[in-house]
Amino acid sequence: MSLRPSLASAVPASTAMVARAAFPRGNPYMRLRDTLGTVFTDQQFAALFPSHGQPAEAPWRLALVTLLQFAENLSDRRAADAARSRIDWKYLLGLELADPGFDASVLSEFRGRLVMGGAEALLLDTLLALCREQKLLVPRGRQRTDSTHVLGAVRSLNRLGCAIETMRAALNALAVVAPDWLRGQADPAWAERYGKPADDYHVPLGEAARRACAEGVGRDGHALLAAITAPDAPAWLREVPAVRLLRRVWMQNFCMVPAEVGAKRGTNGPGEDGLLVRWRTTVEGFPTSLLMVASPYDPDVHYAKKRSTTWIGYKVHLTETCDEDRPHLITHVETTPAPTVDRDALQPIHQALAAKDLLPGKHLVDAGYVDADQLVISARDHGVDLIGPTPKDNQWQARTEGAFTVQDFTLDWDQQLATCPAGHTSQSWTADANQGRTVMRIRFSTTDCKACALKPRCTRAPRRLLTPRRREEHAALEAARAREAERPFADEYRRRAGIEGTLSLGTRTMHLRRSRYVGLAKTHLQHVLTAAAINLGRISNWLAGTPRERTRQSTFVRLMDMPAAA
Repeated sequence: MSLRPSLASAVPASTAMVARAAFPRGNPYMRLRDTLGTVFTDQQFAALFPSHGQPAEAPWRLALVTLLQFAENLSDRRAADAARSRIDWKYLLGLELADPGFDASVLSEFRGRLVMGGAEALLLDTLLALCREQKLLVPRGRQRTDSTHVLGAVRSLNRLGCAIETMRAALNALAVVAPDWLRGQADPAWAERYGKPADDYHVPLGEAARRACAEGVGRDGHALLAAITAPDAPAWLREVPAVRLLRRVWMQNFCMVPAEVGAKRGTNGPGEDGLLVRWRTTVEGFPTSLLMVASPYDPDVHYAKKRSTTWIGYKVHLTETCDEDRPHLITHVETTPAPTVDRDALQPIHQALAAKDLLPGKHLVDAGYVDADQLVISARDHGVDLIGPTPKDNQWQARTEGAFTVQDFTLDWDQQLATCPAGHTSQSWTADANQGRTVMRIRFSTTDCKACALKPRCTRAPRRLLTPRRREEHAALEAARAREAERPFADEYRRRAGIEGTLSLGTRTMHLRRSRYVGLAKTHLQHVLTAAAINLGRISNWLAGTPRERTRQSTFVRLMDMPAAA
């Protein structure tokens, strides 16, 4: 479908008359149209449509319908019906009363164009730019960020179930693209083994029997991969996505061992190459969760655990403004794989906000985002004051009254020399990089520590070891810990709790924690559209003068807060 850009016209007179008669006191969507106009223009979406073909539905209208659809949690069909039947929607969209609307499939096609064109953030960014023009949004204010888990749109599978389903998916894909080749290569028994979902696959009880069953599946997959990579097989079979995924899953869950090694470990059934397929255990090791395939139907989902919550899917980070004199608007959405820790998402968030010229002056986050390097980078590269609970010193000295912590030592960073409370100087000072962090390992002499009268208050080891971060990071961490102990920090940080309400709103009314689509790109689009829909509602409430909701209190708490009767 081609795009024929056109200027949005005014609301038809008949539509305006009926809408104002139906809503004499106003309506949120009518208020948005009167204040913000059409929000979008056709020209913004020109790159997503071809120049030839049947004229497409006006994309500025499809963008608005998409946001209304997410705001009210409607299916495509119900959203298309609402565009035909609801007078407030017709007013916002500038449609005639007799307009027949469009087919529901147009909405799915429009979302697909946004993903294919890399324009997932276009709707949210356009709305934010309009808010800046209306002075509803300014940079360098307060913003807050938090994350929540998102369930993938696939079944949760264990490792064996994932292997079985991956084999099924590969066979089904090959049956479509290479039916004649597959008929000549497939084992007739595979139709019985992989004709049904993994839930119906008979897995015997007992550890040894389960391992034998898994290795049987492994031999089947290995035989299929060997046939695909044989010299006489079509080379293009190796590039079939389901086959590439099969190879990846088999590398992650199985390993090949020589026949004599497998025989000693109880593995049976050598292949033609003299190697045995062995089911991986902790002895052989697994890839990290960020690399491990959790489902063949959505390779982007991964297993993750945070405290008592375990899930397979993604994680979404929402950042919103929290100044009192303006509406609280979501400024950025970051969707990451589930195992990604919060602090690794902070710099991409700041970089995205900097590109929009919407960096905060003060950024309120929880403990998962705060680390010494994040404190330094946020202030140095972006001028952002990162406010949140700092990592605690978990050594026993910090928990014992009268014991010596790193603050009791004098650190000469230029000379790379540390002096302990007893006056002894360090013996060595070296940098050690571990998991992306660099710490200083400062060791004192065993001879000095052993004879020191203060040793019981200093260390339980033969000698004291200090592990501060690098100079700039150490200073930032100490300053943040000192600030956290002051009363103004608690008053400032109290504002962060409001982001929990935003996550609750998105979860309860728009299913934020459950992906509607398969794949990281489409799931991210869902989160961006959800954020833009939340913003629409908040803008409308701000224009109407509706006060923000206060934190709910039980009747008992309200009673106890009331002044006593005289």
